[in-house]
This record gives sequence, C-alpha cells and structure tokens, in this order.
Amino acid sequence: MNKNLKQFLKHNRLALENSNKTLADIYKIMFSCADNILCETNDGFRISKTTYAQMDAKIKRAAAGLFEKIGATHNYVGVALDNSPNWIVAFWAVLMSGNKPYLVNLRYPTQLTCSILKTLNIEHVVCDKDYHLGVNQIYVDSLDSDFGLDGGIFEDELAFSSSATSMNEVICFYSGKQIAEQILNFQTIVKSEPRIAKHYKGCLKQLAFLPFYHVFGLFAVYFWFTFFGRTLVFLRDYSSDTILNTCRRHQVTHIFAVPVLWHTIEKKIIASAKEQGDKKYQKLLKGIKKATTIQNILPSSIGAEVAKWLLKEVTDKVFGRSVMFCINGGSYIKQSALELLNGIGYSTYNGYGMSEIGITSVELRRKPKHRNQNSIGMPFDSVEYKISDDGILYVKGSSLCVKKLVNGKEQVLDEWFCTNDNMVCKNNHYFILGRKSDMIIGENGENINPDTIEKLFSIPFATAFSVLGLGPDDAQELSIVIEVNEYVTSKKLEQIKSYVYSVNDTLQGTLSIKKFYFTTDELCPPTAIKISRTQLKKKIEDSAVNLTPFADMKVNDKEGSVSVFAAKVREIIADVLNLKPDDITDTAHIFYDLGATSIQYFDVLTRLSEVFSVTDYKQNDKYCYTVTEICEYLEKYV
Repeated sequence: MNKNLKQFLKHNRLALENSNKTLADIYKIMFSCADNILCETNDGFRISKTTYAQMDAKIKRAAAGLFEKIGATHNYVGVALDNSPNWIVAFWAVLMSGNKPYLVNLRYPTQLTCSILKTLNIEHVVCDKDYHLGVNQIYVDSLDSDFGLDGGIFEDELAFSSSATSMNEVICFYSGKQIAEQILNFQTIVKSEPRIAKHYKGCLKQLAFLPFYHVFGLFAVYFWFTFFGRTLVFLRDYSSDTILNTCRRHQVTHIFAVPVLWHTIEKKIIASAKEQGDKKYQKLLKGIKKATTIQNILPSSIGAEVAKWLLKEVTDKVFGRSVMFCINGGSYIKQSALELLNGIGYSTYNGYGMSEIGITSVELRRKPKHRNQNSIGMPFDSVEYKISDDGILYVKGSSLCVKKLVNGKEQVLDEWFCTNDNMVCKNNHYFILGRKSDMIIGENGENINPDTIEKLFSIPFATAFSVLGLGPDDAQELSIVIEVNEYVTSKKLEQIKSYVYSVNDTLQGTLSIKKFYFTTDELCPPTAIKISRTQLKKKIEDSAVNLTPFADMKVNDKEGSVSVFAAKVREIIADVLNLKPDDITDTAHIFYDLGATSIQYFDVLTRLSEVFSVTDYKQNDKYCYTVTEICEYLEKYV
C-alpha cells in the first residue's frame, strides 16, 4: 500500500469520524475524490469509465428530476435495479431528493416483493425496465433536471430485505450512523491485512459481482470501496466466461463472492487439468502444494505473486494475475475450494454477516494454512461476539440495524442479537457449524447438522445439490437432492450415483444419508446467494421441485446423446440466425456456412449455457463452431 493511499484512507476515515455520520456526510466524503474512476463497464468491445465527478453530476440531476416528479416525501421509494452505474444514480438520487431507498431484491418472488412494498407504503419504484409490482414505475433514464435542490432535505435511512430463506417478509433498516460504523470497520481489515489495500499497476478494482440489494454486496463491495475512492467493475452478464474475461480485461484486483462462484472456478480448473490427463492433474496438485508452502513461508503479497507466476498456466486462464484479495461469504465454502484458490495465489478470506448485523468479521490471518481452516475470524471493532451454552452465536454492537420488521410487525431488538448459527470458538477465532433451523433429529435423538455432511460432497456433473431432512417433523430422514440438467446422459447419472454412494459409505450410522433423489427442476435461482433448505422443502411440498429416486431416474439416450443434443442445438442456432432447423447440417460452420456475426455467435453460446448449464464451449482452447463440435463437447460435460 503506497504512502498516498495510506494518507487518503486516513483522511477519509478521520473526516467520517469527525462528522455527524449521516448518509449526507458519507456522500460528501465519498464524492470528494472527483477525478478518481468510480466505475468501469464494457459492451464487449470498448471499456467505458466514469469518474466520481461525472457520477456526482448525474446523481444531482437525477435527484432534481425525482424531486420534480414526487417531491420530498420522506417516505420509502423502491430502487429496483441490478448492479450498474444506474443503480448508484438511483440510490443516491432517492436520498438526495428527500426520500428513503428500499433496495428491491430482484430475485424475490413477485408476490413477496409486492407484499413488502405494501408494508412500507411504497408508491414509486425507480427502475430501468418493467417489473409489474403494482406501483408507479419511474425510469431512471427519465430523471434529468437542472433544478437546484436544497441540500437540507437529504434523507438518512435505507432499508433492504433478508435473503428470504424462510420466505417470511423481513426488512432491515439502517441509518447513516450504522453504515458509517460498517465503513469504519474497513480500517480493522487494513490494519490486520494490508493486502486488502494492495493495488495492481496503480489501480484497485472491485468486481461488482454481489448484488447491492444484499447486505454483503451493499456494505463490503459498494460502501467499503467507493467511500475510499476506488473503482467498481460492472459485468454485462453473470456467465462464467463473462466473469473471467471481465476480470482479465479490466485487471480486477478484488473479488468478493459467494461459494457458488468459487466452487464453479474450482470445478473449471480441476476439469481442465483432468481433461489433459492424469499426469497434468497430478502436476497441478503438486504445484498447488508447493505454492502453498511458499506462501506459508512468505505470507506477504510476495508469496501470492510467486504462486500466481508458478501456476500461470492456470491463473492466466482464470482471473489473470491482477487479483490480490478475495472474500467468501453467504454460506459455507468447501475446504478444497479454499485450498485451491489460496494455493494458486488468489488470497481468499472467509467472512461473516447477516442482514440484521451487517458484515461483522473476516478471517484475516496471512498464511494459507490458517485461512484454509474455514474460520470467519474475529469480530470487528464495532461488534462483540458471544456463544450461548447451546452453541448459538449472539452479536451486539454499534453497526447493527436500527429496526427490523417481520411480516409487517416491528421486532424489538435485544442488546444481543441471536444469529441462530451454531458456532464454536478456537484460539479466539470463530467457526460456523451450521444453522440451528436446519438441524435434524436422528433416530437415536442425536442432533444432525446437514451442513457437516453436505460439505463432504463435491458431486461431478451436478448443477446443484442439497442435503436436508425430508418427511414429517417428528420423523425426518436425512436426504440428498441433486439437480441435473434435463439432457444428462445415463453414463453421467451412473457416475453421480457411484460417487454419492461411495462417499455415503464412509459416513457412520445416523450420519449416513437415507434417501437419494434426482431432479431436473431448479433448486434455487442461479444468482441466489445459497440454497435455502426451508424454501426447497416448500418447493418440494408444492411440487415445484419434483423428486425422482436414484433407482427410478431414466434418460432418453438410446440413440446416443449426441442426437438428443443435436435437435436442441440446431433449434437454438436457427432461432438466433432466423433460419429453419432443417437448414442447419451437423457440420455447417456457424460463421463460414451460416453467415453468423460474432454477436450472434455469442448469443448462441449464451442460450446454450442457459439450457445445458455449461459455459465454456471450447475444446483444446478452440471454440466449437458446428453442431457436431458442440454436441461432442456436451457429451463430455453435461
């Protein structure tokens, strides 16, 4: 961390500490670094950059436009946008116009969102497209006015919802004071692990992967980094290819994400190595072990840089060599994923937080051997932890939410907030054992934690899976539900079965899984933070997720899976190119024979990814261009 940045961090921190700690104060300090780059985007061809000064001007014009439309109501206004520069404009424009932003979770069922809007008496939602939420929609692009606003109407409260794992209507409220405390926690991290402030070629760029309407994305991604004048890099979409290409092209330095991304990266790296033969795979494992040893000896950023260079054959195909600091949060990350990421030099730290308490701790020890233990670290300066006699974590502090509504009723917040997470403390570091609500009572009365069992599985070819208790509350059986693509082959099904049975054979007595199911239905949205067992049980009860026992699962691949794939592949190509499926032969080259443009080609790949849950479509670093090539690839990986 260079001297200028240290001075800048200190200046902004002191300015916040000496302010009234309102959202207006946060805004003033945040946008004081006028010439710094606030965000970068790309349209697939060009990178566009927006400075803090340019964004400040857009926000003020949008705030004036919103004031002219609805006035300063000092009530809640919805902000319904995905991560983008427009989200930043809408969020601050609502506050500056004398209104309070409610951050609409775009992954909620519409019925739940409409219920929350009604609870908050919301009449207006700022958006960029139609969401049919039963309220007045104001398009963010329509907000543009040079009307001068009175700075005294700046509001000082925001609200967002929990991840809705219980499907209850839960709304958490934060004022500027609590958000200021969340921002000041950043200093704890910088003191303990300066690598979080490490730049690459003079820049620090955070990938805007986590949604800003979620606690992790709002506090750890948006506020932590923009308050100190750093850069956010926005994604065009959330396919793995787009994520990897964006990180390399923009030279992203920081990635904060949930386990689904890290597990996808782990699978991609392992699959690529195995595809090249056992010798290549064993070389990768030895390389990771050697690089981990080096980083334990050299725990500074130098060790990580050496690791990325030693394993450049891997890192150059993943995020590149610019990534300095990663945080996992939201749910449990597999031990193997942590070991791989830390081993190849993408220093990964496990964090903890909830909608009600914000972000409260991160494992900050510098050596991989400590980070790989899956600890969530020690509490930040603004909070305290304690574990009850029955092993549940309680949290108190100045950065917790000021108010909480559950199904429209305000809940009195005790001094100590009960997280309902089973936790253990070892050597002053905390480790999550699982959620209390997910516990299953075994046949002998023993409490069984499904998280403990689930983390033992790394299922090949599965889109998603969950270990949970199914059946009546007084007679639940430990079960596993595995989501597979509808085009999965019988060969892949047998491999999954064999793997699951072999792992289950190692489990003792009551800890072994009793029921095994496949489903082709979606266990959770692709952008979800985690699979909610409560939601999944409800989907199963409502037949929204249909289960098929392992023994009864059948697939239609009698004629060979390539022919089954081919019809769908031809259909997708034909739709994009406005052709008839019958006009597309198996060997027709999509560019030379069918006349596709590069944009149309990548549109085809995007649609294929949505249908088959595969994102790469490369063989030996060469893209697939014909129906035959695509089907051969699918035969390997679906």
